[in-house]
Amino acid sequence: MCLGSNRWGLRVALSPIRGPAGAPLATAIAGAIRSPANEIARIQEIERAGPIYGPRRAPDADKPPTPATPASATQLAAQDAAARQDGLGPLIADLRQALGGKPLPPAARAAAAQVMMQLAPMGPEVEARDVMKALSNSGLLLEAKIAAEPQASPIGVDLKAALLVLRQALTQGLPRDSVRTPGKPTAQRPPPPYRGGPTTPQRPAASSLSHDAEIPAVLRQLADETDAAIARTELLQIASLPSPHDLSESGEVTRWVFEAPVATQQGAAMVQFEIRREGRGTGRDREEGAIWRTRFALDIPPVGPVEAHLTLAQGHLGVALWAQSAEGAERLRAKAESLNASLAAASLPADVAVYHGTPAAPSPTAGKLVDQVL
Repeated sequence: MCLGSNRWGLRVALSPIRGPAGAPLATAIAGAIRSPANEIARIQEIERAGPIYGPRRAPDADKPPTPATPASATQLAAQDAAARQDGLGPLIADLRQALGGKPLPPAARAAAAQVMMQLAPMGPEVEARDVMKALSNSGLLLEAKIAAEPQASPIGVDLKAALLVLRQALTQGLPRDSVRTPGKPTAQRPPPPYRGGPTTPQRPAASSLSHDAEIPAVLRQLADETDAAIARTELLQIASLPSPHDLSESGEVTRWVFEAPVATQQGAAMVQFEIRREGRGTGRDREEGAIWRTRFALDIPPVGPVEAHLTLAQGHLGVALWAQSAEGAERLRAKAESLNASLAAASLPADVAVYHGTPAAPSPTAGKLVDQVL
């Protein structure tokens, strides 16, 4: 299963099924990530293995060992990941506290440092190459990068690879019968992403690690949070898969849904993006008829939750910004003229509009994720 080709010529494979098999060591993950493209199944086996520190749901005896179709495999993967997913912010907050507190095992400390390196600083100037780097490093394209460059290791430059290594490093010292830590209530987690769904920002999180917790308890909590972050990355990959509705009269729709951690003074905030390319254009310039749509959402004090919708068509850019707080809306309006001038200087005529509130939510459709917890 793959996400299809994009403008950089990458194809994204998705390993949707997890099982209760024992997980290999972190060194095995590193070796598999460096494996040739025809051995990508080894990466899928690592992802299927899951954490070794607690029992997972046993497969039903009357259920076939593998889904009958790619669509059913995707549905099962989404159901499993949605039950475990959580944002990356709590994990980063706890990693920061753990790295500054009691000594972690060397392998876990090194793997945690690799995850922390994925944070991008929140500076005043964000360029297109920064967004492209965030997309490339988000974990969305991990399997594509392995297929395209089988000899190059994505460890250190890909968030999903870093999380996979971290999960295995954390679980090495835990007994097999170790019990999972209780997950947060669904209402306290960011809603799971899905194709065509709203973009949801995640504000900086505070650490929940107890200062007097022993090392096994710290490793267990970090391992659970890492598994939840990997599950959310899988949901973002599934949300980026094409659907039959993505074929329209204007041509094929390609979309990328991903999240990027940014470092702020209050901690790590998560920015969620959706980038869509509609149509392929005609004639010599295949981009001429294409329409690019970008949505992103972030929540950083003191501005608060902000969502942006950008549409680029026929060389003209439309920008709509929504701020939930009145103060945030006033701050954005004060910068709107400067933004217009900067876009004009880049030979990109634009219309910038700022609103107080939230954009209209997409119309719900059947087949989305449903919270079945009572």
